[in-house]
Amino acid sequence: MNRLKIIVLSGVTLFVIIFASCQHEPELIPGTAEVCFDTQVQLIINSNCMMSGCHDGGGEMPALDSYDALYKLVEPGKPNKSKLHEVLVANPNSEKFMPPKPKTALTSEQIDIISLWILQGAKNTICGKSSH
Repeated sequence: MNRLKIIVLSGVTLFVIIFASCQHEPELIPGTAEVCFDTQVQLIINSNCMMSGCHDGGGEMPALDSYDALYKLVEPGKPNKSKLHEVLVANPNSEKFMPPKPKTALTSEQIDIISLWILQGAKNTICGKSSH
């Protein structure tokens, strides 16, 4: 009987570990407005990540000043597998977390915009250009 308990408890524990660690990607809700890379995503990055000594291209950190630079950090359609998303939602006390202290963390709204952009395929949408 003890052996059966151990087997059952082991199975339940394994089940909990597997499904608790599983991160499913969010699903895109039909009709959601498309995120504009230039006026939303790049603007967030510019104002929070490209300060002197960070991702401005003048230091050790890679510059995040273009679509191509940011695209290297994402897996289109999969925010949970994208490095850009990972550093924004990491534990604030970890070395992975960006921006590092004492800088102010991105708001949940800013993170949601970036996550949605990735989920929508991380497209280079340009919405801020004048039609002139």
